[in-house]
Amino acid sequence: MSRDFEFKALLRAYRSGVITQQTFESEIATLENGGKVANGNGAGFKAFGRTYKSERDAIVSFIDKVRAGEANGGQAFTAWAEVCTTDCIKTGIRMIAEREAYHSRIFAKRLAELGGQPRAENTEDGRKFTAYLGDPNVADNVKLLKFVERVGNGKPEDAIKPIYDFAALIKDDLGTKEALRLFAEDELSSTKWIYESCAVLNAPANKSKEDSTSM
Repeated sequence: MSRDFEFKALLRAYRSGVITQQTFESEIATLENGGKVANGNGAGFKAFGRTYKSERDAIVSFIDKVRAGEANGGQAFTAWAEVCTTDCIKTGIRMIAEREAYHSRIFAKRLAELGGQPRAENTEDGRKFTAYLGDPNVADNVKLLKFVERVGNGKPEDAIKPIYDFAALIKDDLGTKEALRLFAEDELSSTKWIYESCAVLNAPANKSKEDSTSM
């Protein structure tokens, strides 16, 4: 049976509802690997410094954590937007809040499609950070500095790289792979904007500090 014939047969089965999208994507991935099932050699699936039983187990674990983290992010940025007094960033903060919230909804849906259970929950640290961002007594430029400190003082690309790396490892679940790539792009966009806003809004303070140390 030719590869082209197999592809067309799978496509017909998918379009007619005989197989699910997940099964279709998995079978296509197998065809692209020359009939070999990815990670089928008993070695498991390695990601984030640990070995999972399968690619699916790694994906379920990761997107469950993302679901919980993005839900908290949506709440945190919403709380910040409500007390934000800096006009040039207020709408941007609202946009990030919406991004975080929809990421959580999308990954919750994908988790259910994969048969996973929502186990990850908001952490105490997450709740404290939400309260911090929602504190009207903390200046917006200080909140930006705090966010950059939490993410890391390197480049935004460094902070998002683990998401891209994980997506690159996925061979079977092409639907989740592409969703993670889009997720990473959103996160990179948000992170870049926050870093740039932080640099702009804290520039006078940084310059004054440099001037005082040079005197």
